[in-house]
Amino acid sequence: MKQTPQIVKDVASDLIEEYGDNFDYLGKYEGADVYIYHFPDGSCTGYPFIYLVKDGNVEELTDSPALYIIDLLVEDVDEVDIE
Repeated sequence: MKQTPQIVKDVASDLIEEYGDNFDYLGKYEGADVYIYHFPDGSCTGYPFIYLVKDGNVEELTDSPALYIIDLLVEDVDEVDIE
């Protein structure tokens, strides 16, 4: 499993402060490495947060675009505890 880059952690600093440092690597999407923030079990948070890292830049996505990319990259949603 890939280590989460510091630039992702910098963008997600509010989430990390509130819920802890917990990311999963999902794979590649259009040349970018995709990471998802994994909320603690039982959290009611709404849409997932994913982070696309490419060429030293990070883009945070949520809402429908995040769900679309997760659907492309994750065969069995239960494998990475995404609900």
